[in-house]
Amino acid sequence: MTDESHGMDPVEEPKPPVESEVSTAEGGGDFTSGEGLVAFAGVVLVVGWLIFGVLANDYWVGWVALVPAIAAVILPRVDRAAVERYHPLPLVMKALGYTIAIVGVLAIVEDIRFAGNVFDEVLGVIGALAAYAGYVMAFIGARQIQG
Repeated sequence: MTDESHGMDPVEEPKPPVESEVSTAEGGGDFTSGEGLVAFAGVVLVVGWLIFGVLANDYWVGWVALVPAIAAVILPRVDRAAVERYHPLPLVMKALGYTIAIVGVLAIVEDIRFAGNVFDEVLGVIGALAAYAGYVMAFIGARQIQG
């Protein structure tokens, strides 16, 4: 059957993609979902603590932020059914994300108050900015989690 106005055959409508054809950006890789962003924020805080605190001794992330950050890194990696026997994992990750963000706000206020001690060295400034980025990522990730 031809189209009378153009003399061409009609074009078939494209089929919707099968689940296996959907890209990882749409389906969500490890760090594209809200839970993944909270976990990535935990990684940023732990790595920042190791590099700028333990190795360089210039900027220390407090243990009050490190404990939920470590939990945010570990919990998605363990057996999901084991975690969900206690609470649904998205709700746990949301709580961890908001906890990291609240502790981060307090850490930022403390850094501003004692700015002379924190921002003396270049590595201290870089460590602080990395920690602040982790706090913001945890907040954004917690906001994205439904539930």
